[in-house]
Amino acid sequence: MFTFTPFTLIAALLMALAIPSFSQAGNGSIKKETTAMTAIAFPAIGHVFRADYGERVYRVAFDADGKTLRWAPFPAEDFDAAATTETYRALPIRPGVFMVTWKEADGTTVTHVEDFEHDTVHAAITLPDHTFLNLTGSWTRVD
Repeated sequence: MFTFTPFTLIAALLMALAIPSFSQAGNGSIKKETTAMTAIAFPAIGHVFRADYGERVYRVAFDADGKTLRWAPFPAEDFDAAATTETYRALPIRPGVFMVTWKEADGTTVTHVEDFEHDTVHAAITLPDHTFLNLTGSWTRVD
């Protein structure tokens, strides 16, 4: 008997979102349809958020281009000088919840699950030495 764990459930949901459906058009040709989830706009674009994990607090600014973010420790006096720029990908999990991923220049990989309904963020981070971090905190829009 197969048991669903939180990981397998999320993986199944992401696979379902990634698989397009097809239907037959009126003229007999096959057309590709995208799921409704792909049309959900990522609400962070053009905004700045505070990710507060307790001892670690970051400012995350999502550029208007929909693919670039900048982040730095929240108390940084000069955000523009301190910020690191990353190229990210945001995938909808359900309305109001997005999985956001990026890889940093040093090899660090980051996966966020950003919940805009409940103002929470979950982060899974793999450092270059393969240390794995799991963080959960508040996710607050600050701009």
